[in-house]
Amino acid sequence: MMSRYLLSLLLILTFTVSVCASEPSFDEVTLKGTLDGIPMHYINVQTRPHDEVDIKLDGLVDELIWQDVPFFDQMIVSVPGTGEPAYYPTENRLLATEKGLYVSAVMYQPPETVVMRMSKRDDYIDRDTYAVTLDSTGHGEFAYWFIIALGDTVMDGKVLPERRYTTDWDGPWLYKTARFDEGWSAETFYPWSMMSLPEKDGARDIGFAVARQVSHTNERYYWPGHSYSSPQFVTALNTMRVEGVEPRQQYSLIPYLSSVLDEARDDTETRGGIDLTWKPSTMAELTLSVNPDFGAVEADSVVLNLTAFETFFPEKRLFFQEGNELFETTPRANNGRAMRELTNENFATTSRRVYVTEFLPAPISLINTRRIGGTASQVTLPAGITPKKGERDLPTELLGAVKLTGRIGNFRYGVVGAFEDDVEWQGSDTLGNPVGIDDEGRDFAAIRVSYEKSAVNRYALGYMGTLVDGPIYDAAVHGLDWHYGTGDGRWALDLQLMHSDVDDVSGQGGVFDLTYSGNSRIQHVFKLDYFDEDVDINDLGFLRRNDYAGMLYAYRYAQRSKNKGLIRANRGAVTLVQQYNISRGQVVDSGIYWRNTLEVPGRNTIRTSLAWLPERYEDVDSRGHGAYLAEDRIWWNLLWTTDASARFSWSFGVGGIQEDLGEWTGQYSVGLTMRPNDLLVVSADLKYKRRDGWLVYQGGPYFGAYNGIDWQPSIDASWFIRPGHQLRFSFQWVGVRVDEQGFFSVPGGDGELMPATRTSTDHDFTVSMMTAQLRYRWEIAPLTDLFLVYNRGNRLPFRNEDEFSSLFEDTFDDPLVDSFVIKLRYRFGN
Repeated sequence: MMSRYLLSLLLILTFTVSVCASEPSFDEVTLKGTLDGIPMHYINVQTRPHDEVDIKLDGLVDELIWQDVPFFDQMIVSVPGTGEPAYYPTENRLLATEKGLYVSAVMYQPPETVVMRMSKRDDYIDRDTYAVTLDSTGHGEFAYWFIIALGDTVMDGKVLPERRYTTDWDGPWLYKTARFDEGWSAETFYPWSMMSLPEKDGARDIGFAVARQVSHTNERYYWPGHSYSSPQFVTALNTMRVEGVEPRQQYSLIPYLSSVLDEARDDTETRGGIDLTWKPSTMAELTLSVNPDFGAVEADSVVLNLTAFETFFPEKRLFFQEGNELFETTPRANNGRAMRELTNENFATTSRRVYVTEFLPAPISLINTRRIGGTASQVTLPAGITPKKGERDLPTELLGAVKLTGRIGNFRYGVVGAFEDDVEWQGSDTLGNPVGIDDEGRDFAAIRVSYEKSAVNRYALGYMGTLVDGPIYDAAVHGLDWHYGTGDGRWALDLQLMHSDVDDVSGQGGVFDLTYSGNSRIQHVFKLDYFDEDVDINDLGFLRRNDYAGMLYAYRYAQRSKNKGLIRANRGAVTLVQQYNISRGQVVDSGIYWRNTLEVPGRNTIRTSLAWLPERYEDVDSRGHGAYLAEDRIWWNLLWTTDASARFSWSFGVGGIQEDLGEWTGQYSVGLTMRPNDLLVVSADLKYKRRDGWLVYQGGPYFGAYNGIDWQPSIDASWFIRPGHQLRFSFQWVGVRVDEQGFFSVPGGDGELMPATRTSTDHDFTVSMMTAQLRYRWEIAPLTDLFLVYNRGNRLPFRNEDEFSSLFEDTFDDPLVDSFVIKLRYRFGN
């Protein structure tokens, strides 16, 4: 009898303990795993009814409800990657509602050490910041990242495995910061409706990380505290379990009104349109733009390019930026990927942010949305009609654009379509009489389907097809891509195959990438490329050249000194490149590169680059007139940048490159960033080249060799009148003046350039290009802005001789672009 009583009592006690154990503990941190000795954790996050939370986002974490939320402080120093606990305490609190996630941070440090600096959105500079990363899928497929700085300047975007960061996405999240006696604090709110959330009943797991930048110690704290060179990030986040998340329909309407006064073309235009976003469920999101205005509120950099190779410019238009990661079929499509892989940069804010970017490969992408609404490429010119100067460089106008993206189970899909208005150029006939040039616009379409699965390992299989329907010809491209990554992040494989059909000419190509990360200090990268001579994806994609096969190997290393000696950190990469053209079997690119970044005391950074470039054939610059043999060359560069936390930070660069005929061109640069106060920043840079033996294409099989001078000054100044109000001035000019020293011809059977004879004697020339913009922006609310913009730009035709002062004056006085833009957009929605 007594034994049955004891047994019953034991069963009741066991049941009671098991029930109590199943209840979530909101102050408990459970170890999830480790990566290179750095722990990752599980936590449970409270969910409260949204209407009862009553948090006023003012940056002060003083509402009573915050006192009921436990804080976590597992921050580790990740930059520099010491793995040590953070010196300053940080109280991180997370609270969920059915509508979104509240995150607050109380950051302790001596008040006099807090650094507040204003900047434009998505500007990564040295200052105190707080960051949150959220993987809404919970499977490491991609994540959203958010950074807020003291003073309420923000950055946001998306990151794909493992560190493919983009700033293309701007979300309607809410934020506020404040100072207090022992440091500063932040409050943020992230609506579930702005994220892609998979369908799920009950509790869901969301990956997360929190971070803090402490400017005066030049440290970045993270939880989890992976170093920047660790093999994983997106797939190695902490995990929070959240109850009661209710994905709901969302919509936004963003009407706009703009007016453009174009003095250069003597034209005034007023436009109105609307952008509509509707997300009926987690499985679909529709974005529609009617009579879109992708007007000139952002300016491209001025680039001197007299070669046959196209320059890649990144997308800056919000409609095409959002959701663009779905259409990145390989890591090669990301413009910043080559910088990280082949220089092993960690993009720290230690010193002035200037980098060495020469000899980095351009992106390879099936879709380059800058083609949509870009310069017209299919215009038929009547006989005897010539377009006016600058007409060929004008962007086309769009009648409309539509985008549908979403996911069903493990499948993600996306469709993009856009329709150009007719092209209207100004021209003249042989007698100089003004003539209008009209032609039909192009239509663009792209479709993307990807099957993705993340269990222990991660793999994906995808298809993308693009179509351009033009008045002269049609262009279609089909691509298959495959991706695989091991669960520990050590192995990553990416394969892209493509087939193009342009004006009834077909071609094939493909790329293969393999990355092995033995640990956070050593990585190996191996790449293979193959593109036949007929493949052409450039009507909607981007491929710098075809007709080549090649390989690339990069050995990346990172070291961190734990003492306070002369070397604080050292990282870099050694790269081997070899490429052949397929049609001739000639070496067209070859080199051994060493790039290194050294952090020394005083927050100074020294970047060194050295390369040996064996002889090769140049087969593209001759524009189809054969290939010439270029000599062995040496390239070197030394760049010193100073403390970015100082009021005045400097950069000094010196380098040299041998030209194709063996003569040297010297390269020199100096830059200064001034921050007289927290609301004003001015950056000025000056680049100078002394060119000797510079080969420039002259038409047919001919090249000229030139000696001369190249000046490239630039200024960027921003005044943050008050939060949300920015006045910005940017200016760039390129001035070149060279004298001909020789004239050469490509031999009929390829080989070394042969001396040739000019029919006239004077073939010296100049180049002058300028762009300037003065812009006022009032950020009224997320995605709600008023812009007042003045643009001025020009490119003078080549001249035989001229002084730099005359070049600059004429470029400024008679511009091709001279416009004033007023644009208002206002977001309505939930």
